[in-house]
Amino acid sequence: MASLTIKNAVKRYGNVEVLKGVDIDLEDGEFLVLLGASGCGKSTLLNMIAGLESVTEGEIMIGDRVINDVHPKDRDIAMVFQSYALYPNMSVGKNISFGLEMRGVPKKERDQAVQEVAKMLQMDHLLDRKPSQLSGGQRQRVAMGRALVRRPEVFLFDEPLSNLDAKLRLEMRTEIKRLHKRLNATMVYVTHDQIEALTLADRIAILKDGEVQQLGTPAEIYDRPVNMFVAGLVGSPPMNFIEATVVRTDSGYAAEVMVRAAGADQTVLLDLDAQAADVSDRVGRKIIVGLRPEAITQAGQKAGGDAQSFPSDIDVTEATGADTLCVLHWNGKEVMARVSSGYAQIIEGTMDFAVDMSRASLFDPETEKRLD
Repeated sequence: MASLTIKNAVKRYGNVEVLKGVDIDLEDGEFLVLLGASGCGKSTLLNMIAGLESVTEGEIMIGDRVINDVHPKDRDIAMVFQSYALYPNMSVGKNISFGLEMRGVPKKERDQAVQEVAKMLQMDHLLDRKPSQLSGGQRQRVAMGRALVRRPEVFLFDEPLSNLDAKLRLEMRTEIKRLHKRLNATMVYVTHDQIEALTLADRIAILKDGEVQQLGTPAEIYDRPVNMFVAGLVGSPPMNFIEATVVRTDSGYAAEVMVRAAGADQTVLLDLDAQAADVSDRVGRKIIVGLRPEAITQAGQKAGGDAQSFPSDIDVTEATGADTLCVLHWNGKEVMARVSSGYAQIIEGTMDFAVDMSRASLFDPETEKRLD
């Protein structure tokens, strides 16, 4: 295996700049997920690493070798596609071994490699079947087996689970995670599914309009998003954004919001003393308070830190099994809270909620950047 380095990578199609100076250093054995909406440039970047797209400016390196002008077959990478890309007239075993055969690997060595990979993916009983006889999950295992059998320096995954149903996606996520742990392989994985990103990645690169918005661990991305775009992209339900006015209090500073309770708007001061951001120069000005739904829960449940409690009307509830989501109204806008499953039968009314401001993120309403 090897490290992967992307230095100021730019991709242009005529006058259209699709990638705008991407910098990423991936250590040997690290799992990187490229996350973003359609059209953000993540698949283009993956194709540049694979050699399917040229690099307009910058460098891409595997280990100490610059691969900008290296033919795809000589880059020592393996790619797993969304569409499986299997040969329909070949058996599973032939599909897996075909790449080795094209490279002149002896048959005995090919057969041994296929058996090892098939056993690893628990599909050794499927080697004589054709792709048409397999389920979607089994076909994706074959596509993964074809990549694994080559033992490349870098594995590339282009939204490999998007064609599978929810249950199979969960199973295949676990399988990919297990494979990465077993192989300690360098992997780059493209997805628009933030759950896949959070569960699989060692680090996540969030892309928007061809630029990396944030590169960090799943915990860093989730707990300390650098801007409102990242905060809103990651998390299900996404982070609540609450416009508030900074006020001075006897103990320090607070964010003033209007909370609907007992049918009327009431002023609530959200304590900002637990925040690292200096808001002393923002008194009387607006900020955006970002709160994950789990930071707003029923009073009496441990919310973490010194959670403050106050009543709020519940508009709608959504029982999800493990917990219940409550829609509240703050500043005239919907705010999502997450409470324990015992509150699933709540339809409407007023309830005391606890807010853990130590878990809040503060943003500038004009730049949408995090305040630190």
